[in-house]
Amino acid sequence: MNSNTNISNPEDPEIFVCSRISLFFWESTAPSDRACLLLHGLGGGVYEMELLGRSLYQRGLTVQGINYPGHDRPVSKMPASTWEQWYAHVLDTYLSLRQRYRQVTVVGFSTGCLLGLHLATTYPVQQLVLLSPYLAIKHQWYYLFRPEAYLFSLGQLIEDVPRFHLPIRDRSMQAAAEQVIFYKTFNLKAVRSTSQLIQKVKSALPQVQTPTLIIQPRRDSVVEPWGAVFIQENLGSAVKSLSWLEQSDHIIPLDLERESVFEQVGTFLEIASN
Repeated sequence: MNSNTNISNPEDPEIFVCSRISLFFWESTAPSDRACLLLHGLGGGVYEMELLGRSLYQRGLTVQGINYPGHDRPVSKMPASTWEQWYAHVLDTYLSLRQRYRQVTVVGFSTGCLLGLHLATTYPVQQLVLLSPYLAIKHQWYYLFRPEAYLFSLGQLIEDVPRFHLPIRDRSMQAAAEQVIFYKTFNLKAVRSTSQLIQKVKSALPQVQTPTLIIQPRRDSVVEPWGAVFIQENLGSAVKSLSWLEQSDHIIPLDLERESVFEQVGTFLEIASN
């Protein structure tokens, strides 16, 4: 690990201690040849994965979370960036972990699921966990067309759109997370780039042979829940399961059923590794 890397303490009593740094890396105190790479969502950051990372660390796993390029500066407007830039950072981190650990598991949230799936088409990933996977933006009843149609038409003329609130139904957790987010906007170039990654990942799903757990909230207000079903049905892996949550919104590692998420992920990683 680079000596100038900022590393937080998993025992810190604050809810979020990674919001102002580029990553967290918590190494298991027990001998282990496994590490877990946690990947956040579009416009998000390591805070989305921090509590899950703490839980997995407490189970004896080495865990690392990162911020992608375009997600690593505390400015009010989200900068433009592309999926290729995010993936390059993910791949560098993965390869660095593989130098020290024989097995690397990937846990992705939203757009992080796409990056994890793309990685698993080319590199050995021990297990995959996909939380609220992003394959399509939620189509609200009052939209005349699908959101992607606006994104690639009128959206070409607009640099960004405002972010009004975080999709978390746990109000105290929502308030805490909104204190540490970097951006009050979504950069539409970055969103369009994610759509390009979606098409690449969808066509490659049959190539993914990694044991996979998918967890999807039915009440997701950001992405279409059917995306989780599509992934399960088209994934090449013989070991795959889909679990539904009934109360949470999109950011399930921080929402009302987060303890269930932590338990399901931890149990899956323990079972799949045996």
